[in-house]
Amino acid sequence: MNKDSVFSPEDTTQEVARLDRPSKIISWMPTENHKFEITIPPTVYPPREDTDLFAKRLINLGPGRGRNFLEIGCGSGALSLLASSLGWKVSGCDINPFSVAASKGNLESHGLDGQIKEGGVGPEVFPFTDKFDLIIWNLPYIPVAEVSDVLGPMEEAALIDTDERGLANRLVDCVNSNQLLAKNGKILILGRDNLHIENNIFAIRKWDAIDFEDGEKLAIHCLWRPFEGAVNNYVERTGSTNDDVMEFSGIGSHVSSSWQDSGRGRRNRKWHSIEQSYAGSWIIAEGTNISPGLIQLAGGLAFLNSIKDIRLKLKWPNDILFENRKICGILVEGKSIGKNTKVVIGIGINLRGDENFEGFEIASLDEISDISHDTIDARLNIELSSMLEEKDDIPPVDFEGIKKQVHDLMLDCGKPKFEGKIYQKFELNERGELVLDGVIVDDGEDVEWI
Repeated sequence: MNKDSVFSPEDTTQEVARLDRPSKIISWMPTENHKFEITIPPTVYPPREDTDLFAKRLINLGPGRGRNFLEIGCGSGALSLLASSLGWKVSGCDINPFSVAASKGNLESHGLDGQIKEGGVGPEVFPFTDKFDLIIWNLPYIPVAEVSDVLGPMEEAALIDTDERGLANRLVDCVNSNQLLAKNGKILILGRDNLHIENNIFAIRKWDAIDFEDGEKLAIHCLWRPFEGAVNNYVERTGSTNDDVMEFSGIGSHVSSSWQDSGRGRRNRKWHSIEQSYAGSWIIAEGTNISPGLIQLAGGLAFLNSIKDIRLKLKWPNDILFENRKICGILVEGKSIGKNTKVVIGIGINLRGDENFEGFEIASLDEISDISHDTIDARLNIELSSMLEEKDDIPPVDFEGIKKQVHDLMLDCGKPKFEGKIYQKFELNERGELVLDGVIVDDGEDVEWI
């Protein structure tokens, strides 16, 4: 049966034949300390390497302590078994009735509790209305377009992503519309390493990966609400959002404005924005030794990821250009009040207009997009959280990944010319500084790109 066919009587006969296969009993041991005997009926997805990867992450998250856990597409119930044994209050669902029966039976055989229902992410009413601290889904990840010889419909459901938007995006919509995620809750999706999730709600970062011999790479993608609990304040006009945000505490607290008239750039230059521009500042760290150079690079990536236009160029270290005109600038400052030290990132964007800034022409975002102030603010908040937010129960910050992305983007600007010499290659060090044949350059204004 292919994606364009109608389920025929012949298909029905074949599916019944598949169901006539006997169940299997397997021993599943994701770690030396966790072992389960599991019954696998026909058409039910058994634990495999991807299941083991998910299991190890669950174990590393620590005891559930009675918190609410939801597994979508529970299959044989292996991960729900593990979660229940770790102290989570387990709920699970699957569109395959044989999976529902298997999960219930396997939980009961181990004396573990769990609420398992038939259903899943789709147009139908989702089978649960609770709020969950952890939601997981070992996602069917193979696109229909890549499949020639398919299995029966039930087995297809366990392996093949048949949704045009992608099931990960359906999951995000479902979680949001049904308000399934509890305060400080997390979503873990296991899918392809390059899984694309479109959302304006959750921060996202990859966590764990597995490589297969055929070149396939799967990864766990962690989603969470960006800077949850932090202050989010808007002022129509202000002197400096970097100064304003110092009135607040908490990582991720931020202030935005449509008109900033005492902002700062590098070398303490003043940044006078025009009306209906964008200025936003975030507290990224408190009392820590984080390299401001790497945070500054992350700010540039945050803007590029928010707009997604290949015509935009990142000019190291803190400028975004459109047609060789500045459209966005980033400034990172360490600021102290008494013994309280905070690392603040400020992002200034020309939203509209055709003004001159200190003698050179600037670009404006309305040449590219009609994106609003509120939308760009929300996207920047998500992107900065995705790259820089640190918590015990989310993946660690990947500064090496940030460096690599910036390095690759800098290649589009050409070759660096420093002190009269053009360099064919360049590197970025652990502080985000430019390295040219061992010489460290920390000021972008000393470099010309040819």
